[in-house]
Amino acid sequence: MGFLLSILKNMNMETLNQILPFAISIITLVVGWLGGRRKSSAEVEVIKSDHAEKLLKLNDQYLIAPLTRKIDLLSDKIQRLEQALSRISDCSEEKNCPVKNELKKQNK
Repeated sequence: MGFLLSILKNMNMETLNQILPFAISIITLVVGWLGGRRKSSAEVEVIKSDHAEKLLKLNDQYLIAPLTRKIDLLSDKIQRLEQALSRISDCSEEKNCPVKNELKKQNK
């Protein structure tokens, strides 16, 4: 800093008037560039956040919700199957029990 002050003291006013606008332009350019980088970085983070939110909604809509419905349907079918299996011993037609016959068909 002291070096710059000694240079400025030795310059005449006309030279200083020619250099000063150029120096101010360079300083403004650097400060604007740094500010723009920060703003750009913040905008990128907002875009990333928006994309993550949209991805979560799409996952829920096209993956989680349909799979949940299928799991519920399978759970109901398993419950009905368990009830049918528990009644096999109660079947009055031991040789022609519909539940046993159906299970035998599915095993083949």
